[in-house]
Parts: sequence; structure tokens; C-alpha cells
Amino acid sequence: MGAVLASFWGKGGVGKTTLAAAAGLALRDRGLRVALISTDPTPGLSRLLCPGGSAAPGAPVRCAGVDVVEASEEDVKELWKRRFGDEVYLVVSSLLPVGREIIDYVAGAPGIADQFMMYYVYTLAREGGYDVAVWDTPAAGGSLRMLRIEYELYSHMGEAARLYLRVKGALERLQRRDEGKTPLELVEEWRELAKGILDFLASPLHRLHLVATPDQLGVYVTRTLLREFRLHGIEARRLIVNQLLDPGVCPGCQLLESWAQSQREALRVLQELGVRTCTIPLLGEEPRSVEQLARLAELLEEQGCLDAGV
Repeated sequence: MGAVLASFWGKGGVGKTTLAAAAGLALRDRGLRVALISTDPTPGLSRLLCPGGSAAPGAPVRCAGVDVVEASEEDVKELWKRRFGDEVYLVVSSLLPVGREIIDYVAGAPGIADQFMMYYVYTLAREGGYDVAVWDTPAAGGSLRMLRIEYELYSHMGEAARLYLRVKGALERLQRRDEGKTPLELVEEWRELAKGILDFLASPLHRLHLVATPDQLGVYVTRTLLREFRLHGIEARRLIVNQLLDPGVCPGCQLLESWAQSQREALRVLQELGVRTCTIPLLGEEPRSVEQLARLAELLEEQGCLDAGV
């Protein structure tokens, strides 16, 4: 069955990377084998957990008892070319007179890196030998685009299949290459892979955690994310409201009291969205060490913020 996938989604700056790192430590302390995966364009997990550590793109590096796996957008493009480049060339060159430069062209096309990120995380979760894979996703805009691309890929594959059936006779006359598969067989494999990824994300093995700050933008982005996920049959398991100010932190300080009141109003709206909600207070400083992250991990456990046990 592979690992449980615990993903963290939200707009930029809400603390997804920090919370994902703390979640990894909390799950480690449960005795689970944990992979921490970042597909953020500017990965930051390794800077939190293993400063100075490095690994090849997409390869795990062991830090603080968990495996950290990071890949920037450029790294993901290279990984895509290694996995799908030859297959794409086989299909396209069967229909058009193109050279292998088509691989670099397709790798740089809008959305390709986002699409491959889904496959990248899916494969690590299914085949990496972990109990839990914790996924630090890109900021909300990239996350939505990534999910929509996968959905549209699957939705429109029926039309693509019909197109290929029209030229099936020509494709079947092509001799098989070294890979032993015809272009039509490869397209069918891609369709099944897209379906498999979507089914996995909608399954109980995927534990979706939304992260929001208690403000108007946080409410808007969270509502938008929920709508998009539900469109694809994916329900959020937890909503973590981060950076909540203690209203009693400075009695008589009008600015802070006004800010705290505004946050409480936003929190009320977030709690009405129908997702189990937990809160994390605004900390005195951003966790920058494994010890500070361990304290944040304790807060996550105390608040019941993690739905990733196996």
C-alpha cells in the first residue's frame, strides 16, 4: 500500500515548511519511518533540519532521524527528462519529424514541472519504504495549478485516446523500439498513471492539512483551496490556524488588542468551514533549530493537529 501521505497546503508565508518539518519530527517520535518532501521552488527543509547537508536532486539526506528529499523547479525538470524524456520523444517522433531536442522543449513547457511534482511525490510515497511521507507543497497558487493540471490531464485523456484511435492503424504499423512499447501503449500508461495519482490523493492514505493565518486573505485562500480540493473529491483532514496572537499578551496595547480581535473574527470564520481546526500561537521567534522545531512538534501533538498516524 505504501506510505500515508500527509500534505501541507496554503498560501506563501503561513508557515507550511516549518510546520511540515515539525510534523516530521513528531511522527518520527511515534517510531515511524518518515520522509520529508519539499517541492517548493525554493526548498527550505534542509536549512531547518540539516544545515550544511546536501544530496543529489530527489535523493534523500538523513537529518534528525528523518529522510529529507528536496527538488527545486529546475531539479524537477531534470528528473522529468530522466523518467519521461525518452517516452515523450518516442510518441512525438512517431507523429512528427522532430529530433531529441523536443525533450528539452517539452520539459520547459508551462505546467510540466508542476505535473511531474505530483508523480514525484506519489512515487516516493508508494515505493520509498516509508510509513509516512510529509509533503511541503508549493504556495497556494502553484498548488492549485498543479492539481488542476493533473485533473485536466485525466479529464481530457478520453479525447486524446479517441485521437490516437483514429491513427491507431498507423501507430500499430510502427515497429516497436528498444523500450518494447508502442506510442499508443505509452499514452495509455500515462492515462492510467494520472488516474492513479488522483485516486491516491482522494483515498484515505492521503491526509490533507490546510495551513492558514487568521486574517481575511487566509480565509479567502482557504475557501478557494477547499473548493478546488472538493472538486476533485479530496477532503481536508485538518485546518491548522497558525500565528494566533494571545489577546492578553499586552493589556492596554490598543494596536495589539485590535489585531487580536481581528484574528479572532477570522478564526471564527475559518472554524465554520467544516474542517477540524486546531490553533498554533504566534511564537516569540521563528523556529530555526531542531530543538525549537521539537517544541513546535509537541504543540502540534498537544493540539491534535496531525492526522498522519498509521
